[in-house]
Amino acid sequence: MKQILIFTDLDGTLIDHDTYDFKEAQPTLDQLRSRSIPVIICSSKTRAEIEICRRRMGLSYPFIVENGGAVFIPSGAFDLRDLNYVEKGPYHVVELGVPYADLCTIWREIKKKNFRMRGFSEMTIDEIAACTGLPPEEAALAARREYSEPFMFSDTSAQFSLLTNLLQEKGLTITRGGRFYHMIGQNDKGTAVQILTRVYANTYPDKKIWTAGLGDSANDIPMLRHVDMPVVIRKKTGEWERVQEIETIIYSDKAGPSGWAEMVRKIL
Repeated sequence: MKQILIFTDLDGTLIDHDTYDFKEAQPTLDQLRSRSIPVIICSSKTRAEIEICRRRMGLSYPFIVENGGAVFIPSGAFDLRDLNYVEKGPYHVVELGVPYADLCTIWREIKKKNFRMRGFSEMTIDEIAACTGLPPEEAALAARREYSEPFMFSDTSAQFSLLTNLLQEKGLTITRGGRFYHMIGQNDKGTAVQILTRVYANTYPDKKIWTAGLGDSANDIPMLRHVDMPVVIRKKTGEWERVQEIETIIYSDKAGPSGWAEMVRKIL
């Protein structure tokens, strides 16, 4: 018996980069649900944002927030042996990232060195809405960070290298998503995917776990390294994210949710 798991990014992958719509993927989502194949969101988005997406898509599976900052697992349904977790509402949460308050303290300290950059913690809800294209009520959900600081960087490449080095000295890293850079801890999507894959293996010991991962940006590469079938979704520009060091990888012809549906149908 085989249990397939579909790990997926959101922006530019399962949902459209500009409109945030996923109608092209809805029939495939319905097909996966009918076959009891979990679709596990693995995104840079916040818990609040992903909960909205899950409700719209009719998903009830575990999910990964803020570039692997934490794994949210519905309480009572999974074998969590050997895992350290905290309880938050209806979830058991495996926290892998640095608390947002600590990130903001470091961000303010780093900003004193006059980098030309602006983080979510410095923006109003209207400013976040303007740079994301989200309506204000959803921009407010994007501002509810727990493990990462998205930011826009408009300085030189030399300054970016300096910023990277300064953050590394503090145990932090930078990853790049579809719209923003993200300041995070030593967490990434790959570690979170490994944890959830092990949880499913423990929960269904009579089944062979087989995983696919779909993403379109640099922050998805750690996820793609830890699945059986890594898939890169074409960007709206017509290009694909450059991925190295993965021997077997497939690329979609179409962009966004159309490309997502195209590749999931091939997987099935």
